[in-house]
Amino acid sequence: MGLLSFTSIILALSALQGPGTRLTYRVRVIEPAIAPRVLASGAVSGPMDSDMRLTLRTDTAEVEALFQVTPTVGDTVTLGAEFYTRRQVGRSRRGLPLWEEDTYQRVVRVAWSDTARVYPFGVGPGPSARALRVELILEREFAGGEARAGEHFELLDSTRDVRIEAVVRPRRARIILNLVRGDTVSGPRPMDLVLEEPPRVVQLVLKGRPTTLVVSLTRPDAARSMRDRALALDADIVCLRVSQPAVLQPFGTICGHLNNVARRLPLPTGDTLAATFAWPGAR
Repeated sequence: MGLLSFTSIILALSALQGPGTRLTYRVRVIEPAIAPRVLASGAVSGPMDSDMRLTLRTDTAEVEALFQVTPTVGDTVTLGAEFYTRRQVGRSRRGLPLWEEDTYQRVVRVAWSDTARVYPFGVGPGPSARALRVELILEREFAGGEARAGEHFELLDSTRDVRIEAVVRPRRARIILNLVRGDTVSGPRPMDLVLEEPPRVVQLVLKGRPTTLVVSLTRPDAARSMRDRALALDADIVCLRVSQPAVLQPFGTICGHLNNVARRLPLPTGDTLAATFAWPGAR
C-alpha cells in the first residue's frame, strides 16, 4: 500500500477569492538518491473545484490517483487523494503475470503554508525507500472568470511513464444540434445548457420540415468499474436527454465527453439527431 505523508505543501495565497479564483497544482516527480533527480514536472489548473489525476507506471506496479482540494474555514485546507493501484504479485503456472488491484484514500487537513510529499509506492526500508516521490505545490490566483482547465507537462526521463491531467466537472456545456437524413443536414442549432436545469424546447428545420424537440442536460449514471469511480474518468461526460413535447417517454439519451465530437441518436421520424458536446466559452 502506498503511503501519503504531508511534510511540505507551499500554497501561495491570493487576496482575491470567489468565482474568478483559479487553482493550480504544481507537480514534481523525484527519484531519491544521494542527489535527488527530477524525472518529470508540470502543472494543471482550473477553477477552484478542479481535481488532478496522476499516473505512475513501472514494470511491476501502477499507481493512479485523483487529488482534490476542499477549502475549509480559516487558514487551513483539506487535501484528499483517492488511489487505484495494480501490483504484480507473481506469475501463473503458464508464466502469465498475476496482478492485485486495490483502492484506498488519504485525507489530511493542512495549513495553506505547509508542503506535501506523496509516496505512491510507500516508504521505509527496502525497495520502497528508493521509490519515487511526488512533491505537490498548490497555488491560487484571481483569474477574471476564466473557467477552462489547462495543463502543461515535461517528462525529463523518457524511460518513465508519468502523466498528470486536469479534471474539471462541467456545470454547463455548449451543445450544437443538427438533423441528418441521408446526405442532407439541417442548419446548426447551438445552445448553452446547464446541468439539471428545466428542459428546453428547440426546433430544427430539415428540407422545410420543422421538428420540435425537448432537451435537457444531465450527468451520466455512476461508473461501474472500481477504477473509473476512483479516478473520476467520466468527470467531463454529460448526457443530453431528448424527447417530444408533452410526451413523457424520451426518444433517448446521448452521452459523451466535451471533446467536439458529434454523437447520433436515431429518431422515429426517420431523421437522425447529431449532438456535438463542447466546453462553453469563458464568462
